Order: sequence, then C-alpha cells, then structure tokens
Amino acid sequence: MVTPRVLSWLGLVSFNVPDWWVTASFYAPCVAGLWMQWLTKRNLRVCRLYESSRTLALGIAVGAFLVLICNTVIPALLAEKAPIHTLSWKVFFSFASYRLYYSDLLVPIGEEIGWRGYALPRLQIRFGPVWASVLVGLMWAGFMLPALTMVQMWMSSFIVMYAVSLVALSIEMTFAMNLSGFSIIVAVIMNTLAAARTGYLSRGLITHAYPRSHWEWIWSASNLLVPVFLVFVTRGRLAAYSPEPMVDGEALSFT
Repeated sequence: MVTPRVLSWLGLVSFNVPDWWVTASFYAPCVAGLWMQWLTKRNLRVCRLYESSRTLALGIAVGAFLVLICNTVIPALLAEKAPIHTLSWKVFFSFASYRLYYSDLLVPIGEEIGWRGYALPRLQIRFGPVWASVLVGLMWAGFMLPALTMVQMWMSSFIVMYAVSLVALSIEMTFAMNLSGFSIIVAVIMNTLAAARTGYLSRGLITHAYPRSHWEWIWSASNLLVPVFLVFVTRGRLAAYSPEPMVDGEALSFT
C-alpha cells in the first residue's frame, strides 16, 4: 500500500497515494491478527478491551507516566548540557505540546490490535514477557521501515536508533498492559502519546538546550534505562500475574 509513495519519492513514478491511504496501511497488523484468529479459532476475539476499571486506570496512569515523563526527561537530562537550566520545563504545562493530528489517533488502533492485542499475549506464553516484548518491538520497527526509511531516506544509524527506541517502548508497553490485565486501550493510548511526545513535547523541551557530542546516540541508548530497570525490578516478569488474562475465552499462562 505504501509502495506508490515510496516510488514517487524516488522519482520512479509520476503518481502518489493520498495520506488517508497511507494511514489505512497501518491497519495491516490488525487485519493479520483478525485473519489468524479466524483461521485458528473461528472467531474474531483478538484482544481484550479491559479487565476492570481499576486495572485500566492503573495501566493508563503508569503508561502515560512512562511515555510522557520518563521517556522525555531522562534522555534530555543525559543528552543535553546543563539540562536543569537550559531545558524548557514549561512545555509540560502547555496544551500546544500535546497536539495530535487525526492520523495520530487512528494509526495506533490498527497497529495495536495486531501487535499487542493479538501477538504479544501469545508470544508471552512461548517466550516470556521480555523476549516477547523485544520480538514485537523488532517486528514493529521492521513494519515501519517502508514509511520511515525509504521515503525519508534515513541513514542506517538512524534506523538502528529508531529500532532501539521502539524495542524500549515495547517493553514499557508490556509492563503497563500486564498491570491493566492486557487492555488494548492502554496500548493505543501509549502509542498515541509516544507519537505526540516525539513531535511536540520532546522538541519543545530541548528547544533552547545545548546538545552534547553524539547526542543522538546518547538519547537513543538512554531510552533503554527505564526498560532495563523494569526488567530488573520485576525479575523479568514485567508485572505478569496469576490468574492470567483471558484471550478468546482461554486463560493465558506466562510462567
């Protein structure tokens, strides 16, 4: 679906596809999850909306804190010089820092129904929470390559840094989803906030800061600090618990 746009940017064809068509392409994980669920279970129950209002609120609160605060502040503190004095802390209190386009709201729904609605709980059974998170993060990064790498002509180093950031975010999302009882709402909200944070909040925070040498690599590597901490504190379980969440009527075992 994205191929015409890629070829257009490369100058190989004279036509392009509209933005809504590219947005629709992000529903491929959702379609794949629904198709696999139908083939194996003959139903379309690929994910859980929420387990309870309490666990849903907990997952949303933890997920928002990880994405908006931890993933924004920690890299900025390490990658910028004199961060306490040069970072624009007021951006956290500005509504303009959280602007969203319609695609930022629609794209995560199609992605997360497949990635963390269908794939993640089943991969957790087989590989455990940590490796399942890494696998989903790598698949997520690979899925984004046509839109991000070929179209924008990213260098290979940027591809690596982007993949690292998605794997790190994937581990955090697994932790928040396990807390919520595998609510797809938590995954969609965290994906949406991550897109908004990168576009506005992070840029606004470092507008007047002075970056260190190789700050891009420092920023990318620092994204791993919180996931590593979560893995260490939870001893690799990332808040997986018993009794386990139910998917299409069957209990999932993460042991």
